[in-house]
Amino acid sequence: MNRKIPLGLTIALMAIAAAITFIISTSYTMNIFNNLVADVQQRAEMYQKLDQIDSYVRTYYDGEIDEDKLIEALANGYISTIEDSKAQYFTARQYAVYREHLSGTHLGIGVYTFENGGYPTVSEVIANSPASTAGISVGESIIEINGKSALELGYDAAYELLRSPAGTQLELTIRSGGVDRTAVVSTIQMTVATVGTKVFDGGVGYIKISEFNEKTYQQFMAAYSSLISQGITSLIIDLRNNSGELFDSAINILGALLPQGSDIAINIGKDGAESVYDTASGTRVPNIPLCVLINSRTSGPAELFAASLNDFLSASTVGTATAGEGDLFESYPLYDGTAIVLPISTLRSHNHEIEGIGIKPDYEVAIAYDDTDGELALMDETADQTLKRGIEIVTSRTPA
Repeated sequence: MNRKIPLGLTIALMAIAAAITFIISTSYTMNIFNNLVADVQQRAEMYQKLDQIDSYVRTYYDGEIDEDKLIEALANGYISTIEDSKAQYFTARQYAVYREHLSGTHLGIGVYTFENGGYPTVSEVIANSPASTAGISVGESIIEINGKSALELGYDAAYELLRSPAGTQLELTIRSGGVDRTAVVSTIQMTVATVGTKVFDGGVGYIKISEFNEKTYQQFMAAYSSLISQGITSLIIDLRNNSGELFDSAINILGALLPQGSDIAINIGKDGAESVYDTASGTRVPNIPLCVLINSRTSGPAELFAASLNDFLSASTVGTATAGEGDLFESYPLYDGTAIVLPISTLRSHNHEIEGIGIKPDYEVAIAYDDTDGELALMDETADQTLKRGIEIVTSRTPA
């Protein structure tokens, strides 16, 4: 039975509701205001302290101040004090190299370097580059460039010479183990190959993905199509030593390989809320036995890639446990060409947590060697124990 409410009581209830709403909204607004005021006060105190230090130093310090180094140190110090140790500050040169890695292109002789004793020392050599052809190796130092001492040039200037416009010829003095030699190389603009293929006996296809960058999707799909057209009966995907950071590339490939509607990745926000990052289109799903090779340097997008293939295509993982890096990073360029890179969320596959855990292989292979790319390049399918085990597994599952 419906019961009428007197007009006076209705008005009273409305007034009470309005008062409660006002109190709640006012309280919420005051909290925001108080937090904002506190934040402004803290910022003012920070700037005041820096200003006092700067004033004293400039008044009483008997020496020169390198303004560029000062700004870099302040930016670095800020990022180093936040709780997340994965946050990074990049100088303009570091950010240019970072972007180049993600883009899948390279301008130069085909090396990445770090400063060691004032000299550019090789940390990475790109395959099929002028540096690789000239026999330049990781760990070697570049002592002179076109007759000029790299030490006198300074590291930054020497590094920029190594990245001279395409077609520039450079005569380098390379030092290795205390012995110097000369190498003549020319700079080029190149696309970095991140995908390689082979076909082993019995129709076992093999795809090696060295990293995930902006070029990897096109390179992978071309390699995959080529192997399928050759009539392979099984497929091994090698993700060992793949520590690239570009999740989008891995997710795009997974979108084509996984069954339609599969959850490629689950995005876990900083507040712990989960959402589906993307779903698969299933346009190129493999219908052959599949195996993925992993090791301790398989990281980030490569871990998601291995986990998702395991989740939805029953791909066996073979090797050793992966790095456990599931954070999704975003870069934020600054006005002067520098940048900060921050982890903004964490990704996991449908069935696998990655961050801090990693992927435990279905088939663990104990190895007596350091399975770096340099070591593996010297081995065939019989000496490479992880690859050998992978071939055995997919072959055993291939219909006679």
